[in-house]
Amino acid sequence: MEKILTQDEIDALFRATQKGQIPGGPAQPTQRKISKLDLRGISQINKDQVRALSALHESFARNVTNSLGAYLRVGFAVNLVSVEQLTFSEVLSRLPDLTYLCSIRMQPIEAHALLQMDLAIAFPIMDLVLGGAGTATLELRDLTEIEEEIIQSVMEILTRELQTAWAPVLEVQIDFDQRLKNNQAMSLMAGTERSLALSFEITMPEVRGILNVTLPAVASNALLRKLSAQTAYSRHGISAMHGNQLRAQVLDAEFAAELRLPPALVSVRELTDLQVGNVLRLFQPVNEPAILYIGRKEMFTAYPVACGRMRGGQILQRKSIFPVSRKAAS
Repeated sequence: MEKILTQDEIDALFRATQKGQIPGGPAQPTQRKISKLDLRGISQINKDQVRALSALHESFARNVTNSLGAYLRVGFAVNLVSVEQLTFSEVLSRLPDLTYLCSIRMQPIEAHALLQMDLAIAFPIMDLVLGGAGTATLELRDLTEIEEEIIQSVMEILTRELQTAWAPVLEVQIDFDQRLKNNQAMSLMAGTERSLALSFEITMPEVRGILNVTLPAVASNALLRKLSAQTAYSRHGISAMHGNQLRAQVLDAEFAAELRLPPALVSVRELTDLQVGNVLRLFQPVNEPAILYIGRKEMFTAYPVACGRMRGGQILQRKSIFPVSRKAAS
């Protein structure tokens, strides 16, 4: 039987409809919460990638310590300070007004990277190359053409060691390109490009300074892809503990062992004439060993012997388990 609403119930239902609240009606959809998404953080390198990059460039720092220390014949140390992903404009904003800048070429990826060295460390290095004591310079100034050639030889050592450090991961030719002024460095990469900024501290007996290496996105992405591939391979590899467990299980596995005489030709007549107690001559010398098969593979030559009430095989020599190629056999 249908329910007839009173006028009061109709008025109440109308008011509820006006407010968006219908008694007994379908549930209103919940309002979704919308939060802001920072697209700049999507391409940020993660902690695992930072660790891999740090390990790779700590090797570069050690190589530079040894090579430049021998070249300058003085106590020389290079240490990795930081690994960051910054826009190129952020990198340029951190550069001092008076510094040494140069570009380096990376082939075959067709990329240019930026090297920056504090003049506070560049002048003592040049002093050592010229036979001086490598003392600190109180007043910094721009380099002369001769000084640029001297510091270029140091940059070439750095590029060579960077190429050596990258070689196990990424094969790339890295060479010195040219000296840059601060305003020229701005055209090396786009200001918004996500670059990889590596910072190193150089320490000498009396001075210390910073060496910065800024890699373009194409170079850093190629390097990260190779590092990620190597990390994934090592994670899926067999650990030492797992390898020991697997070896223990294999050592307890059982394989069928069979001692056979070399094959011999027997006529059908001899076979049909065989009776119980007859001796079948196999025309094999008594001193010729038998073949011991393990899991249907020829593994050893052995002599049949008695081990108490059991039979056994006295091992003579091991046979090769690898098939001989036709070329080698001929």
